[in-house]
Amino acid sequence: MKINCISCGHTLSLDEAYDDFDGLVKCYVCGGLLEIKTCQGKIYSVTMGRRQERQQPDRSAMCQTA
Repeated sequence: MKINCISCGHTLSLDEAYDDFDGLVKCYVCGGLLEIKTCQGKIYSVTMGRRQERQQPDRSAMCQTA
């Protein structure tokens, strides 16, 4: 899976460990934090991340298929 850093535009390659992920990824070029949400290898959102700690949401509802 590939995403573009929304701070510098660099393409980041993420392996299958990020197929079901909700959290922060750091761009290794500019150091920007990206908050990404993925489910079953599909990207649902990429936003600028925050450094504060936050509670992990219940992903079971997000990953349910019809």
